[in-house]
Amino acid sequence: MTDFKSSLSPKDIAAAARRYARDSRVRIADFLAPETARELHDFLAGGEWWRTFNQGERTWDLGPESLAALTPEQAAQLDSAIHQGARTGFQYVYETIRVSEDSSERASRALAVDRLLDMLNDEAMLEVWRKLTGDQQVGFVDGQATRYLPGHFLTRHDDDVAGKNRVAAYVLNLCPEWQPEFGGLLQFHDAEGEVTSAMVPGFNVLNLFRVPQPHSVSVVAPFAPAPRYAITGWVRRG
Repeated sequence: MTDFKSSLSPKDIAAAARRYARDSRVRIADFLAPETARELHDFLAGGEWWRTFNQGERTWDLGPESLAALTPEQAAQLDSAIHQGARTGFQYVYETIRVSEDSSERASRALAVDRLLDMLNDEAMLEVWRKLTGDQQVGFVDGQATRYLPGHFLTRHDDDVAGKNRVAAYVLNLCPEWQPEFGGLLQFHDAEGEVTSAMVPGFNVLNLFRVPQPHSVSVVAPFAPAPRYAITGWVRRG
C-alpha cells in the first residue's frame, strides 16, 4: 500500500492558479504521483458500484443486488423514467462509491478512495487548494468515486446549493486512452445553454472550476471501450 501524494510542484501550482483566476477553470495534467494514479485506477476497476440517479430533488442509490433483481421490464421502465426526467429538467444517472466526510469513518474503511480523500484534506493539500482557487477560507474537500457506463450522463446545472459553501468543483479523471468521441465530456454552457468549452476525460488529469457556473457531462457512447472513471467533489469553505 503506497502513500498517496500529489506530483505538483510550486511552479505547477502557481501556473494553474493563474489560469484558474483568468478563466474560472483549469485543467491540470499529472495531478497525482504516477503510482498513486495507477493504484486508484486499479481500485476503481475492481470496485463495488452503486447506481445513483435522481427523481426530482430525491436521490436513489441501487446496489448490485437490487440492480440484478430488476426484471427486463422493470429495468426498461427505470431507463424510460430517467430519460423522461432528462427531457424536462435536471437529471443524472451514473454509478458511485460514496465517501464519508468524517475522517474517522474513512480511516475505518480505508479503501483507496478514502485514502485519497484523506490526502486531499491534509493541511499541505488544503493550502494547495487555497492557492489554486485564491480562496483562503477553504477548509475541506469532499468527494466520491464515479463510474459512467454507456448511456450515463449528467444534465446542465451549476452546483450552487445553499449552505454547502462550495468554492470550486473538481473532477479527477482516471480514464486511460479516452477519445472525445467516447462522450463523457465535461461541458461548460453560457446563459443560453450553448456549449462554450469542453474538457475530455484523461488519465491523472484534474479539472477544477469555480462554483457556480453551468456545466454538464455528455452521455457516454455505446462504443466507449471502458467506463469513464473519476473522483469528483467540491472544494468547500468551513
